[in-house]
Amino acid sequence: LAGRVWRAVWGRSTAPPQGAVAEPVEAVVDWSRACAELSLTMAAFRLFLAAGLLKFRRGSECWKDHTCLYDHFETQPMPNPVAWYFHTYIPHPVLRVIQWFAIDMCEYWVPWLLLGFVVSTGPLGLLHRRLAEHPASCVRAVAAFPARCVGAAVVMAFVFGMFSTGNYAFLHPLCVVALVASMGTDRGAPVSWQTCGGRPALARLWYRRVAAPGVLGLCVFAFLPSLRAYAWLAYGDEDASGAANWAGDLRLAQQAAGLNLGIAYNRHAYFAGAVHKRNEIVLFADVGDGLVEVDIPCKVGRVDRRPCFTSPLHRRFAWQWWFLGLGRDPSFVYKFLSHLCQGDPDVWNAVEPGEVFDRRHSVREVAIEMYSYHYAKPGKGVWWTRERLPMRQSRLCHERR
Repeated sequence: LAGRVWRAVWGRSTAPPQGAVAEPVEAVVDWSRACAELSLTMAAFRLFLAAGLLKFRRGSECWKDHTCLYDHFETQPMPNPVAWYFHTYIPHPVLRVIQWFAIDMCEYWVPWLLLGFVVSTGPLGLLHRRLAEHPASCVRAVAAFPARCVGAAVVMAFVFGMFSTGNYAFLHPLCVVALVASMGTDRGAPVSWQTCGGRPALARLWYRRVAAPGVLGLCVFAFLPSLRAYAWLAYGDEDASGAANWAGDLRLAQQAAGLNLGIAYNRHAYFAGAVHKRNEIVLFADVGDGLVEVDIPCKVGRVDRRPCFTSPLHRRFAWQWWFLGLGRDPSFVYKFLSHLCQGDPDVWNAVEPGEVFDRRHSVREVAIEMYSYHYAKPGKGVWWTRERLPMRQSRLCHERR
């Protein structure tokens, strides 16, 4: 299916050159094609199943009682306008159903469908082929069930929902790449068109001989560090498998891990934790008329300011301010304030244009304050309501020289 979609959108004519003869290519080419497809399939399986396992093994209780979505849309790092409508108009019972579909199904049960290739290859493939030829239609229907395609389509529906209700940068488009590969491609024996000899034909021949083993080698290289992650998926502990420990200690595996090709998912706490309140640090500046609020592009700030649509672009600077409300180290903000007071043009370009920006050369004071934010009710004419938190207030002032 994925192959047909790809050719329909990007495909070129596959008509053979005049006088060419189709000959089967080396088996290693077929192996490399299958390994590339299955590598992406396993990447999708590991990503979504690990996210679900983390939530249930060590996550917040709201993942188990299906109440995390009660405040998720309000407290996520960078909400977009659609999130306000989901939070405001969808009743809690429906939110619980949505969470059950997203987490229990798409991140726990459905990823197992991506492993459908296991029953159609190897020893199980013989049984699968016999079932496909069984006289009973119900048995043939089960054997013909496109598990990988259905699993990938269901998870992509979940991914689209996440993408449409929050600004998570390029995370979801990258997930779709692996899921499309997981849907399966056309089956058939790859062939090459043999034409007259010469240097171009010889070059293509050697390319096919070298590129395919190279793909296989890269697949193994990229997979070695992931053995610890699969040990954690199976046993709940990275060190539970002796084979995974031995492979992880290999120098080649450590080099691959240094390229971020293998990730231990039990260390990704952000998959498991749930945030139930939104505390935001707000920036102020005085350019002669008292402190005036200054907005960071696409960061939650003024209550009447509409949230942004930023995905698939990543507003990393605005994203980092969200972590300050969780108690993270604010040292970068103090440096930011110092550079604002010094009139650094690059730092001032990080704030939204406005009155303060236009008079930035006369800035007298900059400050930060902490506020608690909640979505405003319909009809209020604003997107947010907020309350100052005096116990967690932080203020920095500088005199410009």
